[in-house]
Formats: sequence, structure tokens, C-alpha cells
Amino acid sequence: MKNLPLVSVIIPVYNCEKYLKETFDSVFAQTYRPIEVIVVDDGSTDESAKIAQTYPSIRYFYQSNQGAAIARNVGISLAEGNLIALLDADDVWQPNKLSLQVNYLHQHPQIGILATNIYQFLEAGVEIPSGFRPEQWLGEQPGLIPSTLVIRKAVFDKIGVFSPKFGSSEDTEWIYRARDSQVEIEMLSEVMVMRRLHGSNISWKSVSTSSSQLLRILKASIARKSRQIH
Repeated sequence: MKNLPLVSVIIPVYNCEKYLKETFDSVFAQTYRPIEVIVVDDGSTDESAKIAQTYPSIRYFYQSNQGAAIARNVGISLAEGNLIALLDADDVWQPNKLSLQVNYLHQHPQIGILATNIYQFLEAGVEIPSGFRPEQWLGEQPGLIPSTLVIRKAVFDKIGVFSPKFGSSEDTEWIYRARDSQVEIEMLSEVMVMRRLHGSNISWKSVSTSSSQLLRILKASIARKSRQIH
């Protein structure tokens, strides 16, 4: 592939010092180039800033604590690439993730959003919350989550960025909005992301409340479709 596109990697960070080095190293171990790495620190009070700033090629930005949606949106606004790759600060990429996805997008220009499978595992010593079902959450899973996504920047121009109104379900709401706007989404079967479940995961904390958020998302989706019909 000639004239390889720049991939902007957006990493929102909030008090993730325990995992950051492994996460960053997995980005810089990618077989694909060119990339730019944008870290938006969402008001961390631990050593996250110091760790990020030990990587000279990281573009580091700090904001007061406003949530992951706003942090991702800031990163997207700063991105110079035509492809956006999202990554949570406690997840890890396989080395060939970006190469696989960029090549696939090049071959399938109609696809706007490309995901991969994930492997989810429990961090040692984590207390399991009520409502957690290991058979549903652990092991290889379909991965329509931020850390798997490579997105054409034009998709954001079409449907907008992430809404902070949906809390930790902002990525699910955005995917629904993309589908309602006829953006083509595809998922590769390869496992390209290792996702660690631990006591500080935002989604982990919200296992028991995700149903109410999903109901809000579905209502918003139905309203959009109704407006399209009329």
C-alpha cells in the first residue's frame, strides 16, 4: 500500500499509572507506521502524567476531570490523521493490530468503523461484583468497544463525537448513532486487544446499571429513526 495513512491513536487517561506503561508500549510496538499518539489526561492525581511524559513522541494534554467522552473528543479534535484508533489506558494491543485494520480498510473503502475481537481476563485478586457472569464476560469476545476501533475521521464529521450524557455507555450510544446514520461497521474475528477487568474499570463499576443506560440509548435511537421516516 502506497502513501500509508496517518493513524491518530487517542488515549484518555484517568489515574491509570498501574497499567500505562504496558498500554503505551503496546502502541509503540505496532508494526504499522505512521502513527501519532495523543494522550488526554482527564485530571489524574497519580503518576499518570509523569509516565506519559517519559515518551517523547506522545502528544500529552491535560484537562480537569470531565469524563472519558470529553477526553476522547478533545483527542479527536487534535488528531491530524484520517484514521482514528481509540485505546483505553488499561488495555493492550497485539503488535499487528493497526496493520491488520488499516490494510482491511484500504481494501474495503465503504467501511467506516472497523472492530476486532478481544480477550477479557480478570486481574488477580479482584473482588467480583454482584451481577457478574464469568461465562459471559471472560475469554474471547466480540469487541465492539473503543480499544478495538479504527474509525475514518469522516465518520465523526457525519455523526458527531461522543456524548457525555450517557456516562460510561457513551461508546455504545455513539455506535447506535453510527448505525442509525447508515455508517458501515464491520468486526474482524482476530483477537487484537487484551482487556483487563479490574476494580477501577468504569464499565466494571456499571455492570448493574448498564440496563438503564441501554434503555435510554434505545429510546434515542427510536426517536432518530422516527424523525428519519417523517
